[in-house]
Amino acid sequence: MNEETVSASHFRVHFKDIANAVARGEQACTVERHGLAVAVVVSVEDAEFLRQHKWGKEAASPQKPAAKTISLNHPDTMPLDLLEEAYRMTQGTTDFDILGWRSIAFHSLKGRTGKRPAPVSGPSG
Repeated sequence: MNEETVSASHFRVHFKDIANAVARGEQACTVERHGLAVAVVVSVEDAEFLRQHKWGKEAASPQKPAAKTISLNHPDTMPLDLLEEAYRMTQGTTDFDILGWRSIAFHSLKGRTGKRPAPVSGPSG
């Protein structure tokens, strides 16, 4: 099998010819954009081989342990020390649901302690 490297512009213009050659098993084609390889076009047979042997290994490998999670109940029902810890641990999140929870937790902490929750110093808290 022949391997060819082409620019993205060349690939767009000659897609039909490249695709036919790849389908016949005559070549694989690496597509570069601004000198960087961005894609490789291989036959369906080669892709199936990758699915079974390379990508399948990742699926069969032992999974990483799940991240430790906590259940974020309504802040008014949580003990104060647990609420303060959860509020600190969720600082910097971009998750919409957690941001909503933090808003409620902020007001719960302020109401229960009489002061605003202290900001966490540093990126990791």
